[in-house]
Amino acid sequence: MEFCKARGLGADFNPTFFSHPKCDPLTLSSPNEETRRFWIEHGKACIRISSYLAEELGQPCVMNIWTGDGFKDIPADRMGPRVRYRQSIDEILSEPYDFTKVKPCIESKVFGIGVEAYTVGSAEFALSYAAANMDKCIPLMDNGHYHPTEVVSDKIPALLTFFPEIALHITRPIRWDSDHVVLFDDETREIAKEIVRCGGLDGRVNIALDYFDASINRIAAWTVGVRNLQKALLYALLTPNEALGQLQDEGDFTALLVKQEEMKNLPFGEVWDAYCEKAGVPKDGEWFDEVKRYEQDVLSKRN
Repeated sequence: MEFCKARGLGADFNPTFFSHPKCDPLTLSSPNEETRRFWIEHGKACIRISSYLAEELGQPCVMNIWTGDGFKDIPADRMGPRVRYRQSIDEILSEPYDFTKVKPCIESKVFGIGVEAYTVGSAEFALSYAAANMDKCIPLMDNGHYHPTEVVSDKIPALLTFFPEIALHITRPIRWDSDHVVLFDDETREIAKEIVRCGGLDGRVNIALDYFDASINRIAAWTVGVRNLQKALLYALLTPNEALGQLQDEGDFTALLVKQEEMKNLPFGEVWDAYCEKAGVPKDGEWFDEVKRYEQDVLSKRN
């Protein structure tokens, strides 16, 4: 569950525009007490909903806190909004919950449309908050929420060195955070490798996919994304990580490079097909016809 607000003001600025929480372009960091109170109560309600889901489903429920709060141009006060944001999250997390069942996350972002100059919930803010409150929340990283030269795959082992648990939004950013359907690409494979190498599949890493594209069939988009992440995790599980790590520790970087490159030609596709067959699901080249039939028989008839 995420906080999100559409933003964008008209050409004429009207001071009364900010007098109602539904019109305020800020949320948990707003200087308007009414606005903050509205979203704080919303966050508390999300805690209660998450508790209900966890109880009913018999498994932990991850509840994400993210806002697009920020400013389009250079702000006069960078700290004030962050102090209010911190206080607001403190109030949300004061709602009673069982941390073994409800996993509140703090997610950062580098910038957004309408908040190009300043984002309240920056990476430094989110990580600092999570580090200071490890008994009641965990950090969440979205690989579309960083500078283009940053990669989340490298951040996973860094955070797991200190945090017992983290969460991920795996997506495919094009032109920053545009959330395209996840591919079986280099960064997805590297993210999966670090999850496996760091023992993340034993519960230390909570994985979610974050993507949308209204130009393609939604069911196909979901299937492609999920299967690609599964492929990446399978690829990582098939990697001789201990042997490669030993070569690194021995300083034999030539052998390490040779082994890493030779692995790229190994018959991964056959292992994936065998996995699909064992799981009782269609192989690649088989599932899309079923989606097309569903689109024709069901989706096309909806108004």
